[in-house]
Amino acid sequence: MRYSDTHKSETRARIVKNAAAAFRKHGVDGIGVAALMKKAGLTHGGFYAHFESKDALVAEAIDAAFEQSLASLAATVEISDPERRRDVLMSRYLSDVHRDQPASGCVFAAMGSDAARLKPALRARFDANFETMIGLLSQGSDEPQVRAAAIARYTAAIGALIVSRAVRSKALSDEVLNAARLHHPG
Repeated sequence: MRYSDTHKSETRARIVKNAAAAFRKHGVDGIGVAALMKKAGLTHGGFYAHFESKDALVAEAIDAAFEQSLASLAATVEISDPERRRDVLMSRYLSDVHRDQPASGCVFAAMGSDAARLKPALRARFDANFETMIGLLSQGSDEPQVRAAAIARYTAAIGALIVSRAVRSKALSDEVLNAARLHHPG
C-alpha cells in the first residue's frame, strides 16, 4: 500500500499531539514510548522513523502543548471585553474544567515539576514559552513593574492550579480555585 506524500508528517503530528496530552496528564517519566505510540495508533517500532529520541519528542510536545494553550488564550481574548480580559482569563484558567483536564491544559501547571528535572535543552523550551506568555500577559510592555505584575499573576495562577489538583478534597480544591480567582494579583 502506498502512502500519501503527507502521511509521514501527519503521523508525526498525531504522535506529537498525543504525546503533548499524555505528558501533561502522566508526566514525562509517567509514560513510555510504547504507550505513547499506542495512543497514536502505531507500534513502538515506528517511533524512530519519526524521532531520534524520547527527548526529541518531549521537546516538540512541550511546544505543541504551549501552542494549544496560546490558541485557547487567544480565543478567550477575542471574545472578551478589553476591560475585563484579565479577569476572564483568570476565571477560565482557574476553573474546575481546567483543573479536571490536565491533558488539555496549561503545560506549566501540568509539567512544571518535570521541567525542573529535564535536560537543559528541554528546559530552554520552557523558558522560551514562559517568556512568550509573560510578553502576552504584559501586553508587550517593557516596563519592569508591568512585567513583574504579569509574572506574579501567572505564577500565582499556576500555583493555585497545581494545589487544586494536588489536594484530595474536592471542596478544598474548589476553595483554592475560588480564593485564587478572588485574590489574583494585579
